[in-house]
Order: sequence, then structure tokens, then C-alpha cells
Amino acid sequence: MSRTQWTAVWAVIAGGLVAGAAIGKVPPALPALRAEFGLSLVEAGYIATMLNVIGGLAGLFAGALADRFGHRRISAAGLFLMAAGGLLGSQASSYGVLLAGRFFEGSGFIMTTVAGVALVAQVTSPVDRPKAMALWSCYMPAGGSLAMLVASVALTQFDWRALWVALAVAAAACTLLVARTVPPRPHVGGTRLSRLGVESLTHPASLMLCLVFAGYVAQWAVFITWLPTFIVSERAGGALPAALLTALWVGVNVPGVLLGGWLMARGARRSRIILLASALQALASTGAFLDVLPDAARYASCLTFSFFGGLIPTAVFSGVAALARSPQHIGTTNGMVMQTSQLVQFLSPVAVAWIATHLAWRAALPLMLAFAACAAAGACAMARIERSRMPA
Repeated sequence: MSRTQWTAVWAVIAGGLVAGAAIGKVPPALPALRAEFGLSLVEAGYIATMLNVIGGLAGLFAGALADRFGHRRISAAGLFLMAAGGLLGSQASSYGVLLAGRFFEGSGFIMTTVAGVALVAQVTSPVDRPKAMALWSCYMPAGGSLAMLVASVALTQFDWRALWVALAVAAAACTLLVARTVPPRPHVGGTRLSRLGVESLTHPASLMLCLVFAGYVAQWAVFITWLPTFIVSERAGGALPAALLTALWVGVNVPGVLLGGWLMARGARRSRIILLASALQALASTGAFLDVLPDAARYASCLTFSFFGGLIPTAVFSGVAALARSPQHIGTTNGMVMQTSQLVQFLSPVAVAWIATHLAWRAALPLMLAFAACAAAGACAMARIERSRMPA
């Protein structure tokens, strides 16, 4: 494209913000949900992570569907499913129905997010693409922190069901917005789903992007899920301060994401960005999980983790568009990235909950450091790929 269609870009980003809000709305509501349904810590973890189940099972397939049948169509359908799942959850009278609503939201989440990178690439010029990708990469922290801020106020006046309904309405509005503003993809020759999957799964750069993002998201999911509960149960804080502190933690990630885009636009190698961010996250996790620092310093470690972690999504999502096997493989590659990240996002909070229940929060530090090491290992492999592509 010679010109960027910014209206379409912002429509796609709006859908991404709603997807991020679907995750961010849950942590502040977990204490109320546990009280209403009589849930254990692990059962509450399933509510937070059930959205990720479908992504962990079908991310690659959703990406291939988007590449085969159109990214706009899949994105709009995903937003519709998020709206339907939110409305179902708002009417839940049992734990099972609440989980079912989260499952439908998860289906919509993965469909919306796997199509996002390809849609942004489709409607932007090469000059504007790094900026637009950095903005898209903010969908999770910006949407999540906005949902937490809204929840911190709304849950003092309304119950959690009103929050579910409000975000379902927002998802429905974004469905119409994407359908009306994003142009259809120019017709390309249809490639079989199986071929798209096999070619992407055997592409080394795509696999390393998956490894990096899985390591990053596993850590992120632990913090965003359990930080409010940790503040309330372990530090005798109230629900409102816990939600506000968590929202601040999520929001700090946004300038980190934009910093990553700024560095990428100025020629910084994505492998070096990821290595730096992974090392700093490991140090910050150590300060946050070990019970040796005062509370203020431990929270500062959490903020440090979030800010520097923001460098990674920009590097990964721009890498999806730049390193996929071909433009027609962008959705499938992004589906791979999202599938692996959703799988670990489902497992890591539950694993940490089990460790905290049987041992202590600090006992989960080795697991957090292992996640950071996975992201760093993927970055080292990507560095070799980058060197092989550099002109002699």
C-alpha cells in the first residue's frame, strides 16, 4: 500500500483493546467471584485462564483460517463471540456456566488477536508499519489496565455482572466497527490450511518467535492474575487498592511497548531487545518474589518487570510480519505465537497457585526464572537467523 488507512488501523486496535480488557477484567473481580461461588485459589485460577484454553488448543488453526478465508472476517467473528461469551457469563448462576462463558470469550479472543497483525500490515504503508505495529502491541496492557481501572471503580458500586455486560456491549460495537472500516483483503490464490500450517511449523524463525513470546507471557500471566489476590490476602490490602496497583502495573507496560517500537524503528535488532528485556525481567522477578525487600521496593520490582517486559511484544509482533515465511503466512505464524502463549498463560498461573498453596510465593521464583530463560534462548537463536540474513 502507498498510503496508510488510519481509520482501519484504529478499528483493529479498538478490537484488540476489547480483547485485552477481557483478560484484565477478571483479576479485580476474583475476590468477589471466590466469595459468591465459594471457589478455591486454584478454581479461581481456572476462571482467569479459561479464556486461554481455546487459544492453547486452536491458535494455529485460527490463524490458518484467517489466512485462508480473510482476516477481517475472522476478526469480526471473534469480536462477536467475545460479546456472546460475556453476556453468557453475566447471567451465570453456577461455576460451570461462568467457565462456559469464559470459553466462548477465549474463542473470540484468539480469533481477534491472530488476525490483528495481518490486518495492521494489510492497511499500512511500509513507512508507517513500525509505528502501527507498536500501537497494536499495546492492546493487551492498555486494554487490561483500562479494564482494571474501570473495574476498580465499578466494583465499588455494582457487582461483577455489570462489568461483564459492559464489555460485551463494547465487543459488539467493535464487531460493527471492524466490519465497516477495514477493507477486504485483495484476493490471493487460496492455499490449503494444511500447507499453511506445515510450512509455518517448519519455519525456524516462526518457531523462535513462539518460544520468546511463550516465555514472556508465562511470566506476565502470573503477575496479572495473582498480584491483586496477593495484595489482598498476603498484605491485608483492600480490593480497590489492589485493583489500582495492578492497573498501574499493567499500564506501565504501555510505554515499554512504545519504547520497543521506537528502538525497532531506529534499527535495533529484535534479538538484542529481547535479551535485554529478559535479563531485566529475571532481576525484577527476583526482587518481587523473594521476601527480603520492603513492600514498596517489591512493588517497584513489579513495575520494573512490566516496563521492560513491554519491549518484547513489539519485537515479536513486528517479527511476525517481517519473519513469516510469506505475507500469506502472517496469520498462521501469529496463530502459532498466540497458541503457544495462550497455552502457557493457562498453565503458569495455575502452577504458581499450586506452589504458593503448598509452599510459598517465593518458591515460585525458579519457575519464573525458567520462563525468562526460555525467552532469552529464543532470542539467541533469532540472533543467528538475523546474522544469516544480513548482507555480506
